[in-house]
Amino acid sequence: QKISELKLEESEHKLVIDALKEVNDPTRKCYQLVGGVLMERTVGQVQPNLENNASKINSLINSMDNTLEKKAKELVDFKEKHGIKVKGEDSMEDKSKSDSAAPASTGVLVN
Repeated sequence: QKISELKLEESEHKLVIDALKEVNDPTRKCYQLVGGVLMERTVGQVQPNLENNASKINSLINSMDNTLEKKAKELVDFKEKHGIKVKGEDSMEDKSKSDSAAPASTGVLVN
């Protein structure tokens, strides 16, 4: 959940950075929301901060993705080692196998 929030924030940063790149005047006024307070600054001041924040968010997302993958692998290994089966996982796997083996039927509903 936090990763998706960070990805959304990263995309918002990229949108603003792209919009500010089109501005040719670095002394033009712009506003930045900092801690719930709207600050008046110039494009030249805001753009480097945004690029820095976007790169930090990107590195944080990568770090969290790596940690999530490691923890998922640890969980699978732990389940296999101790013979733990979660109720419903096996039935879902069996269902997907039986669905792939059976020919797909298409139904038409006519009123």
